[in-house]
Amino acid sequence: MKRKVIAHLWNLPRWFAAPFFGASCLMGSAIAGRINLNAWIAMIAALLVMAGGHGLNSFLDYAWTGLDKGEKEDRSAEKSYTGGQNLIENKIVSLKEVLANAGVWYILSAIPIIYLAYFSTPLILIPWVFGMAATFWYSWGKFNYTHELSLGVAVGPLPMLIGAFAVNANANWINVLLVSIPFAIVLSFAGLALDEWPDAEANLKKGVKSLAFEVWKWSDWTEFKSRLMSQRKEPYPGGETTYITDLGEQTFRVKSLNTLQWYLTSWFLLMFFFQGLLIYLGILKPLTALSFFAFPFLMPCLLFLKSNFNKWAAITVIVGAMYVVLILVGQIFGG
Repeated sequence: MKRKVIAHLWNLPRWFAAPFFGASCLMGSAIAGRINLNAWIAMIAALLVMAGGHGLNSFLDYAWTGLDKGEKEDRSAEKSYTGGQNLIENKIVSLKEVLANAGVWYILSAIPIIYLAYFSTPLILIPWVFGMAATFWYSWGKFNYTHELSLGVAVGPLPMLIGAFAVNANANWINVLLVSIPFAIVLSFAGLALDEWPDAEANLKKGVKSLAFEVWKWSDWTEFKSRLMSQRKEPYPGGETTYITDLGEQTFRVKSLNTLQWYLTSWFLLMFFFQGLLIYLGILKPLTALSFFAFPFLMPCLLFLKSNFNKWAAITVIVGAMYVVLILVGQIFGG
């Protein structure tokens, strides 16, 4: 029972992404005018939509696309920073429970949205509705090369517009859309290649088509040799003894991470360049350059992926979250 509660409240909503969606929403408010009570209410709404979307995606990836269905080697891999991929297959929650989970988060999101629609502008209903519908696009987009675009829209323009309309009915939506691009790059266009790397081999067999999966597909295979040893313990009077057997040298084939590292670096450089352009144009405040301090941390993360992929992928996500939070802080306190 405890494991089921954790699944519903933590794993399915995937709160690890909250800094990205939350900062995006608050940035919309900052660009449109100011951070006030309505901005924080909008952020709560955006996070509830995010939680519902993640739950619905778990449902769709099992019941519709089948990416999370099957034996361990035939389905999406479990990630340390999400933990929601295999909950249905492992019988922790049922398919109906996952769908209900998504529905509850969406219903809860309607409460702050209706409040903001009444006291600010009904226009806020547009990004809210599209935010919920984006989950269907995201699941479908994995098979037609719109995978990255769908998540980019879901984490960038949509929550940012919710934040903007929450504080200003006449928000400059063009500026909001321009500022949303770095947010879309860090979590989607760059982040998905990292996130889908462990899933790629299994998911490519099911026909997925996206840049994230293409990165894995066109990466070179590399071979390494390792000597395997087996160990067994056998009891004897007064204790036990350990027998070690040399199984000989074995050859293993794995995908090289070089292409992934260059791919991510290219997106990060474009992200920082575009942010610099927004500062030059006066759309972002100069203090948002605080986020450039994330770059020296991103590079070691990409380098150390070769030492322990799961560990350094999770740390990269943390640094990415630090990047969007620093942009937000710079915009709020930039004068």
